[in-house]
Amino acid sequence: MNIKTIALSLALGAFAMANAAADKVIGFYPYWSQYSQFYPKDIRYNTVTDIHYVSLAPSEDGSVAFADENDAENFKTLAQMSKENGVKLIVSVGGMETEGALKAIAGSDDALSSFVSNLSSWLSENGGDGVELDWQNITADDAEDHAKMVNALVDGLSDATVTAVVYPSAGMEAYKADALNRLAYVDVFMADQMTEESSEVVPNQSASYVKESLDKVAGAGVNNELLVPIVFLYGKTWSGASGLGTSHQGIGSGNEGFVTYAELMGKFDTPDYKVTFDEASQSEVAVSSSETIVFMGIPSVKAVAQQVKNDGMAGVAVYDLSQDHHEPIVSLLVTIGLELRPEVNYKPAKKK
Repeated sequence: MNIKTIALSLALGAFAMANAAADKVIGFYPYWSQYSQFYPKDIRYNTVTDIHYVSLAPSEDGSVAFADENDAENFKTLAQMSKENGVKLIVSVGGMETEGALKAIAGSDDALSSFVSNLSSWLSENGGDGVELDWQNITADDAEDHAKMVNALVDGLSDATVTAVVYPSAGMEAYKADALNRLAYVDVFMADQMTEESSEVVPNQSASYVKESLDKVAGAGVNNELLVPIVFLYGKTWSGASGLGTSHQGIGSGNEGFVTYAELMGKFDTPDYKVTFDEASQSEVAVSSSETIVFMGIPSVKAVAQQVKNDGMAGVAVYDLSQDHHEPIVSLLVTIGLELRPEVNYKPAKKK
């Protein structure tokens, strides 16, 4: 085989890998979904390839337990229905206010060994196809410990899918690329851009912000084909603002200024809001006489999915499943699916 043939074969192989990679559509399912009456039976399993259950809480001795034991029965149903529908179920471990426990575990060989063993046993007993490490509030000082834990999970759970969340806003110095590159994929979480401390309204999340965050992670040496951006299925509301770049008087309507995408579609059924797509940021903005709402809608989410597809990344995740609109024509999960999994039939089943 001559050099030209070898080069062509390698190029075609790389092209095929890139085009085959972007096929994951991941939905996060937090344990608190039960309190908003969103249950496993309400998930549209045909819209996702993987579900990430949030979450298991670790203890310093390496033991793990449901963050909310009241959700144990719910999880059994989720595991059963995921299996019946051919959807992988990944269990997130860590999350809010668990960084101290994770650091203690990583700092002790015995606790780390127990942690991996306990997770393996937990999956065997309760169901699930793998784990996701969610170490929040991480700093550069935690980089060695984080990498140590990632490597231990990959080595110790060899029959399971192992993933992790990274927070580029915390600084990529908190992560070791060689450890992250051993994972099945890497979920990229972006902090809210729009907070009460912001003097002017900016997009909360946008396709351009997503690209910037992904570039930051890839620039730190994480393999591009592993990346999965997490898209928010909620908007943030700001009282008294009249659009992007204007001042506000604090949070507006909704639950402490948060409004789910499904709720937004109900708001926009009325003539009270003017909804536009901001080309500069590639995000949506809605303005009424009393407030401004910044959110991700169909055009911006489609742009994210197209970027992931064109760049050969692993897929797109949404946070969270309970917040999407159930109608396929306005569903953000369906918007992603039409780009990454166009062969799937997203039409709702006919009522018998």
